[in-house]
Amino acid sequence: MSLLGWPLLVLSIVLALAAPVGCTLLWGRVRGMAAWPARIVLILLCQVTAVLLAGIGLNDHFQFFASWDDLIGQNGADAPIQQQNGGPPPLARGLSKRLRNDFRPDRKDQALSAELVGARSGIRSRIWVWLPPQYHRYPQQRFPVVELFPGFPGIPITWFHTMQGPKRLQEAMKKGAAQPYILVAPTMTVVPGHDTECTDVPRGPKVATWLTDDVRRIVTENFRALPGRDAWGTMGYSTGGYCAARLAAEHPRLFRAGVSLSGYFTASNPALARLPGADLPTVLRTRHPAVNLLLTASRQDPGTTAAVTTMAQAARPPSTVYTYIVPRGGHNTGVWTAMLPKCFQWLTTQLTHAA
Repeated sequence: MSLLGWPLLVLSIVLALAAPVGCTLLWGRVRGMAAWPARIVLILLCQVTAVLLAGIGLNDHFQFFASWDDLIGQNGADAPIQQQNGGPPPLARGLSKRLRNDFRPDRKDQALSAELVGARSGIRSRIWVWLPPQYHRYPQQRFPVVELFPGFPGIPITWFHTMQGPKRLQEAMKKGAAQPYILVAPTMTVVPGHDTECTDVPRGPKVATWLTDDVRRIVTENFRALPGRDAWGTMGYSTGGYCAARLAAEHPRLFRAGVSLSGYFTASNPALARLPGADLPTVLRTRHPAVNLLLTASRQDPGTTAAVTTMAQAARPPSTVYTYIVPRGGHNTGVWTAMLPKCFQWLTTQLTHAA
């Protein structure tokens, strides 16, 4: 049974309801020396099933863990990284090596997905792609692309259901406020349980290379995506917001614009914070990348408003920082989902339109 989806959620609801009913029926039937120990066990059972229901419900909504392996850590912390270090050398810079013949429909998430190997990073991971209705309606057109990044822990397909990325984009398109985009959600956490903060880790996985050069090559090989940097943008929330801003700022040859939803702007991992480019205000202040960044925050989300202000003060032309600060809301998908229409509208003013 999958960790995500309605079967496990329904089972947890049934158990949470059955436990107090069973406790009531058995309470008066246990007698003697074993009465109170047995009743304590019954009470604990009710509490466990209630906590279990809450945990499963939260995970199903926020997509913290995608599988049982992720939850119990069976994929390990060290071995996969060592395998990346000692694995096969990166493939030739030419075409990406496909593990499947083509992207296949993922009906649950109304997207296409494929597991592939990056030509430059050597990382093997999955990419989800959502195509706008216009993609099939106008078979001669090419479309701009927005890469989407989740928080940590999190999974890319959160963008296609909990975050309602395609739905919010289509609503904005119907109002004439946004253009159609190919939405691309690549795997960001290539080693389960390890937050690389979208960095090429020394002696570890080249996550930045995977998310930039490799994903771009894969998408343009398989879909009618516009190849120029003026047609590519990034967007992410929380840790994904840091990734969206960092990848755009560090790779202005590949991206024209980036959107950070309640992101932070300095690497949180002390080991990664020492790497060049980890502190984005410094990048803006010293390198002046030719990118435009939309940075969002909520005044009720501690630290986000101050972080956005620091970035805005650090920007030097041709870098441009736009801010979108809402008065209410915490650090959650409800806040970020509500921000999406304006974010897609802003991207439409920054990126090349379909051609």
